Amino acid sequence: MDGLDDIIKEFLVESYESLDQLDSDLLALEDEPDNRDRLASIFRTIHTIKGTSGFLALPKLEKVAHVGENLLVPLRDGAFQLNNHIADGLLGMVDAIRSILTNLEDSGIEGEATMRR
Repeated sequence: MDGLDDIIKEFLVESYESLDQLDSDLLALEDEPDNRDRLASIFRTIHTIKGTSGFLALPKLEKVAHVGENLLVPLRDGAFQLNNHIADGLLGMVDAIRSILTNLEDSGIEGEATMRR
């Protein structure tokens, strides 16, 4: 196994752990939509996944994470407040990222994951 395979495996493990935390954080955010610390943490997690995806040449994953970032920026900056529609979009983004990671782990390619909700 070459070094890139090891990097991808480590990325998968870390990303799955991050997604589990994101699920919890997003659900908690619905109870406290103005929690700036939680919003900042969620944004950093998605930003890290996006950046690492770009580094690893995973364009679909990078694009989905970028869409999530675009949803999070106005929330983080206080321009929007979380509502059911945005929460569903963010949870859909997490599902799409998880699907891409599963495809990558199972077949070595990103697959055709889409954001739904």
